[in-house]
Amino acid sequence: MAEGIWITREIALGLLVEIFKARDLPPDEALLVAEGLVWADLNGIESHGLVRIPQYMLRIDKGVVNPRPQLKIIKETSAAVIIDGDHGHGQIALNFAIEKVLEKAKNVSVGWVIVGDTTHTGAVGMYTRQVAQKGMAALYMGASQPNMAYYGARAGGVSTSPIAMAVPRGNGGVLSLDLSTAIAGVGKLLQHKVNDEPLGEGWALDGDGNATTDPHKAILPTPLGGPKGSGLSLMFECMTSLIAGRAILEPWIKGENQRHHQSALLAAIDISQFIDIEKYCGEVEALAKIIKTLPKADYVEEILMPGERSDAICRERVKNGYMVPIKVWDRVVEIAKKYNVLIPSVS
Repeated sequence: MAEGIWITREIALGLLVEIFKARDLPPDEALLVAEGLVWADLNGIESHGLVRIPQYMLRIDKGVVNPRPQLKIIKETSAAVIIDGDHGHGQIALNFAIEKVLEKAKNVSVGWVIVGDTTHTGAVGMYTRQVAQKGMAALYMGASQPNMAYYGARAGGVSTSPIAMAVPRGNGGVLSLDLSTAIAGVGKLLQHKVNDEPLGEGWALDGDGNATTDPHKAILPTPLGGPKGSGLSLMFECMTSLIAGRAILEPWIKGENQRHHQSALLAAIDISQFIDIEKYCGEVEALAKIIKTLPKADYVEEILMPGERSDAICRERVKNGYMVPIKVWDRVVEIAKKYNVLIPSVS
């Protein structure tokens, strides 16, 4: 097992809140950003957890991230909203998007919210899960700068766009799918670089556009499923950034606007307006049960539904704490000391 520091949710959350407050975020918004990063670690998505802190601080230092964004509604209809994120942290803008999408779906059965000009939004399954926990079906798709090779190209053309979906299931649970259009996203490559772990074959390209398994040479992730992954990313840009009037890919590739920013779509369907919600959750549970009882392949111990693995990891880590790689923890501590934030006692 890799060398690391054992921490709890409370320790991680408290430390990150103080770090973000020291970087001029209001307390409530510092909590939103910290919760998003810690949620990722708790759910086994370490590529979007504490390992991101140095990157977040650098973007604040460079003025890429606005620590005190003034969110604005650009356009609103009975079912849809377009929000200007004012270059704030994505967790802040998406928290507002959740409020609006739930409001719209309750009123007219469907909510459709697009957020433009935000920055990194973290592990996006957190947002669709929150919507599903309200008894609704949820969809998220995102767009960002061209940090992934378009299929057939040796340079960045599209982003490692996330897509997430979630629906409620029985006993208050959620069926949750969260994935990237890349074989391994930027955060995953970063995690391997920090831990000096080789990449899988076909995961990334180097600066010359050649395939590499060296995490220190990897520059561009490659698309999941070849043309399928890059095609999805291209369509996500069309359905988010372009509708918000905040194009990302074309200006970036032309060298006209290379400031990091992202766009997102969060959609919700109020299931109860179409079918009894308890009956629906029962049907989802029955579907999951029948699939889980199918004959198992030799290489698996259990057939898992989307979200079950992360649910189990989260329960364990919330109860007993979790280990952060020493290199990741040392960078967080270094940043905390820089801003005179008290370092918690850990083992």
